[in-house]
Amino acid sequence: MKNNIFIKLLGLAFTALLLVFVGCNKDDLVKLDTEMATWQNDGITSTSVELSGMIVAEGDGISEYGVVWATTENPTTADSKKVADNVKKAVYWVTIDGLEHLTTYHYRAYATTESGNTLYGKDDVFTTLAHKPTIIISNEATDITDTTANIAANVPYDGKALVTAKGICWSTEENPTVENTFTEEGEGMGEFTSALTNLKAKTVYYARAYATNSIATVYSAQITFTTLVGIATVETGTASAKATTAQVAGNVIYNGGLPISERGICYGKTENPTIADGKVTNTGDEGEFTVDISGLETSTTYHARAYAINSEGVAYGAEVLFSTFPTTMYINGSFVPGWAWTDDAVLEMIPVHSNSHLFWKIAWFDAGAELKFNSVRDWNGTEFGKTSDTSDANGVWNKGGDNIPVEVAGYKMVVVNLLTNTIQITDPVIYAQGPAFGNWNGGEFLFTTDDTDAKILVSPAAVADDNARMYVTASTLTNTDNNPVDWWQAEFSVLAGKIEYRGTGNDLAGAPITTGQKVKLNFSTESGTFE
Repeated sequence: MKNNIFIKLLGLAFTALLLVFVGCNKDDLVKLDTEMATWQNDGITSTSVELSGMIVAEGDGISEYGVVWATTENPTTADSKKVADNVKKAVYWVTIDGLEHLTTYHYRAYATTESGNTLYGKDDVFTTLAHKPTIIISNEATDITDTTANIAANVPYDGKALVTAKGICWSTEENPTVENTFTEEGEGMGEFTSALTNLKAKTVYYARAYATNSIATVYSAQITFTTLVGIATVETGTASAKATTAQVAGNVIYNGGLPISERGICYGKTENPTIADGKVTNTGDEGEFTVDISGLETSTTYHARAYAINSEGVAYGAEVLFSTFPTTMYINGSFVPGWAWTDDAVLEMIPVHSNSHLFWKIAWFDAGAELKFNSVRDWNGTEFGKTSDTSDANGVWNKGGDNIPVEVAGYKMVVVNLLTNTIQITDPVIYAQGPAFGNWNGGEFLFTTDDTDAKILVSPAAVADDNARMYVTASTLTNTDNNPVDWWQAEFSVLAGKIEYRGTGNDLAGAPITTGQKVKLNFSTESGTFE
C-alpha cells in the first residue's frame, strides 16, 4: 500500500517538474525550495506506530529529516522527534516507541536544510490503542486451613480500558487459568482479596491473579501454597426405606490427608444427627459405601448423614430424609360425609404380606367420586392424591396433592404403591385358586359380575370338595424387584360369611367348599357366601 500511494504522488511531482523543464531554456532552470509533506501512519499499537514523511523538493540540500510528534497541534523539533536513517524514493519511515496507551498524538514530517532552516509538513493525528491491564499477586496465601485460603492481589493499571473481570484462579497443576477454578471480584482497578474454598486438605495448590479488559486476559506470577491436614470431606447419598429398615449411601470424597478410623451413617428423628445418635458403621477409607439400618419405627421420618472420623475430628455430609412405610393406609373422599377422617365411611386398606410398601382395597364408588389417602386418619399434611390430569392406560396416577377422580361407577381395585409413589384405580381382578377349582396354576379361575346384581362378584363352580382360596392382582401390586407379588401375599377368604384378608398375618383358616358351589362376594358389605 505504501509503494502504490508513493508511485502515484511521485508521478504527479515528476510530471510537474517535466513541464517546468520543457517550458524553459537551460539558462532559465532554477532549484525549487525545500519542501516536506507529512505522509501517513501505519502499524498502530498501544505503545508504537510507524510514521512517514515525503521530501517533495530538496532545495539547496537537507542535513536532517524525520518526524516530530506531541499531544498538541503542530509539534516541532523542540518536542519529541525521530531522525530517519534513509530515504527511499523520496519517502522515509520511522518507528516510534514508548507512546502512551489510548492517546491521540499530532505528528509532522520535518527537514532541516543545510542553511539551518527547519521546514514541516502538514499536521496529522493518530491514536494509540488501549493496552492489556497490569495484575500483581501477593507473595503468599494467608489464613490457610484444610479447605480454605485467602490471596490478595492488585490491578494498578487497566491499560486505559475497563477491567471487566478480575480474581484468583487456582489448580493442583501449574499455571492455572480461568479454565480452572476461579473467583470473581468485580470490575475496575484496585486491590482485592479472594477467598478460596472447597480445597482439599494436605494438598499443594498453584494460584495466579487474573484481570481482563477488551484487549486481553492477563495473569500474574504464580504462587504456591499447601493446605493443612483436616477433617475428611464427606457426602451423603440417597436413602430408601421400608417399614422398619432403610438403606443409606455415603461417600468419603477425601480423607483430609489422614487415615479414616471410622465411617458410616448416623441417623435420628431430629435434624442434623450426630454419631451420638443412632449410627451404623462401614469399614473403609475413601470411597462410596452403603449401610443397612434396621429396627426403625414404622411411618416415621428420619434424618440421616454420612460421617467419617480421622485424627482431626468428625466430618459430616449433608442431611437426607427418609420415611419408613406405614402399617396402615386409609381412603377418604367425597363418599365420606364432610370428608371427616373420623367418620366410619373412611375405608381402611389391606397391607400386602412381605411387601410393606403395598396396600389394596376393593370398594364400590359412584361416578364422579374423588379420593384422598393418608396413613393416619387425619388432615396432618401427609395426605396425598395425584399429579397431572390423566392416568396411564392401566389407571395409574403419580402421587401428588390433587384429588383422584373416579369416572365410572362400580367396584374399583385401588392400589397404593409407596415404592413407586403411585396410586392405581382399575377394575378388580380376582382369581380362585387350588384343588377345589382345578389347580394351583393361578390366573385361570376369574371372578365375574353376577347377572342380576352388579355388586356381587361370582367365581367359577368348584370341581372338588376342598378349601376355597382367592386372591387379587393388579399391575402395580409388585415387589421391590418390580415383579408381581406371590398370590398368597394378596390372599383373602370367606369365613363365617365375612370376607377375611390375610394382610401381614399368617395363613388363613380353611374355607370348605363343595363341588358345584360358587363363591359370591359383596365388597360393599364385606360379606361372602358359598352357593
